Amino acid sequence: MTYEQLRNPALPWGYWLHADGASGLPLVDEQGRRWESVRQAFFRSRLGMRSEQEAFRDDVLERLLAVLAAIDRRTVHVSESVHDLFAGEEDYWRFYRFWLRSLDLTGGGAFGDGLTQEGHAALVMLASTRPSEVRAIPIGLDAIRTMEPVETSEPERSAWLQRVEDFSSALPYRFVRQDIGRHPAVVLIGAGLGDVIPINRTLWSQTFSDLDSRDRFHVWLAIRLDRWDAWGGMAFRHGAPKLTQHLLALLVGEPYDPDNRARSRPASLA
Repeated sequence: MTYEQLRNPALPWGYWLHADGASGLPLVDEQGRRWESVRQAFFRSRLGMRSEQEAFRDDVLERLLAVLAAIDRRTVHVSESVHDLFAGEEDYWRFYRFWLRSLDLTGGGAFGDGLTQEGHAALVMLASTRPSEVRAIPIGLDAIRTMEPVETSEPERSAWLQRVEDFSSALPYRFVRQDIGRHPAVVLIGAGLGDVIPINRTLWSQTFSDLDSRDRFHVWLAIRLDRWDAWGGMAFRHGAPKLTQHLLALLVGEPYDPDNRARSRPASLA
């Protein structure tokens, strides 16, 4: 039976999962399997990924979202074409399209020239459940690159952070890298503050002993882009010491996870 014969194609993929209030893995599917989220259920049960591949789940699903959106080009806006998303890697692009066709997420020809009903349902679900670090970034190459490894060479990490700063340039509160005297620093800027004459203000700053330490801290901030507005408001309303205290509590209280994303999570950057 096809997806549309089994499911309501007008609803996002995974709408049939139900929550039973249990802690840990609260979502239950029709086979009684438990999942922490609809994204995990899709990644594991539909795409057939293994538990040890969970560390790469958000990376894989963000690229999949961009590809599905580029094929559909109606439901979710994306500026790049499918070919653009693979940066000229012809073999990878060809295999990826074959893979989607074999999953019946695309249909029409060997390469899958359009989305199936299930592919469209998956697109809607993935677009609605994007991780916080890319939620403010348009779907496409920029978001894919933001999810890419940052624990690589120093120039690559610096380029990644520059992209984050470019993305956040229009935000009301943004963290940027600057030099304060002879010391590298991260500075929180509030844009357009003030009732009479709106100006940009430096609300908070932190200096570091070297560039590497500064950039590692900025990576920690950058993957929490969705929290910048709240943190900026905290510094503006309650002062810089309050934000310093809050960030220190987050850093100290964050548990160490040896299985955490070894490529882009703070545990690997400490």
